[in-house]
Amino acid sequence: MSKIFWYEVLESTQEEARRLAAAGKKGVVVARRQTAGRGRRGRPWLSPEGGLYATFILPGEEVLLPAGLLPLAAGVAVARALRGLYGISVGLKWPNDVLFRGRKLCGILVEGVFREGHPAYFLVGVGINLNRPVSEAPQAVALCEILGRRVPLEEVLSGVISALGDTVRGDPEEILSAWSALSETLDRRVRVILPEGVLEGEARGVSPEGALILVTEEGLREIASGDCVHLRPGG
Repeated sequence: MSKIFWYEVLESTQEEARRLAAAGKKGVVVARRQTAGRGRRGRPWLSPEGGLYATFILPGEEVLLPAGLLPLAAGVAVARALRGLYGISVGLKWPNDVLFRGRKLCGILVEGVFREGHPAYFLVGVGINLNRPVSEAPQAVALCEILGRRVPLEEVLSGVISALGDTVRGDPEEILSAWSALSETLDRRVRVILPEGVLEGEARGVSPEGALILVTEEGLREIASGDCVHLRPGG
């Protein structure tokens, strides 16, 4: 990453990164607080002070992975950064969540801009719960709750920058293998919510393009994008 663009407050790091990328900039946009943060499908992302909110601007020619693998690669990068910094092991949920003991620690949002069929740049948004306990969301967890202490935002950011830079230039097969080893989605029953309906089945694998391979009553399905819900046994 060539530059860090620091802000105390932004409406959205993703939108500021989009503006900078359109002007030919690259690097990472970081805000201590967002007033209009968003996740996948435009959902609001609660972004009070105490988290890491960053969007990485990746020129298309620097990304050696299929576009569909980028959310998975970003999850692998966050997992590697947290393990290297703090020795904690996290799990990954298809396509874009980082979990600690089943609770959401980090969300990832990847958007691409294509020109004449080729990627001009990708925006990789990363939101990590750091130093603000998330008791209002029992399905989530903050890093300070895991470690029992506060962590420097700059330290976590540096670790993610390093890991993501290596990962997006990595070998696709190695990324798939690393993601599969960390996955909490594979080999379990899931419900995938799609614009056209809902599918249930067993998550059997991930394709080379990052699609979830689902075994349903009607047969195999490859799902490029959707909201995945982990089901309990019998549920």
